[in-house]
Amino acid sequence: MRAIAVLALSAGLAACSLFPSAPSVATATLTPADAATGLITGGPATMAISTPAAQPQNGEDPLITMTLAVADGRSLAFTEANHAPDDVRAQSAGGPLAQAMGLFNGDETPKLYAADAAHNKGAPFLCAPDGPAYVGVYTAVDGSVSVVGLKNGFEFETLSDGSTTALPFSPDHVCARLHFRRS
Repeated sequence: MRAIAVLALSAGLAACSLFPSAPSVATATLTPADAATGLITGGPATMAISTPAAQPQNGEDPLITMTLAVADGRSLAFTEANHAPDDVRAQSAGGPLAQAMGLFNGDETPKLYAADAAHNKGAPFLCAPDGPAYVGVYTAVDGSVSVVGLKNGFEFETLSDGSTTALPFSPDHVCARLHFRRS
């Protein structure tokens, strides 16, 4: 009897590995909070963040994807920049991404997402004509969402004392600033 139970449990676990569970997807409708955002998006936008159901192996970070879509059907896809040490540094509280987004309290930790170039071909609604290379996303305690399009990523240098610091980031590298209310 135990052998049958062990066999059934093994078969069930094998089936789980053959048919992994679907990722978790959090979707939010974003309503423009200012006229400029409304002009860029043409109205409300949808943000979907997908997180894999299974944890990655060998201590790797999960591949988290984000899609921004507007009513006319255009969408932009991104992956969370949570793998490279410089990307993680850029997202630190009060770090270079927070500064580029205009978050100066020092405790905000925005998320950095890298563009999915294969998906973002055509006519992007953000940072035309090529679309952003990265976006920063910050959700405030009150539910407001800020999205900043960036033409390129952040660069860092190692100083003679071994510490790492961000190189200055020009405001010209910011190609869009969007402000939404979550609805």
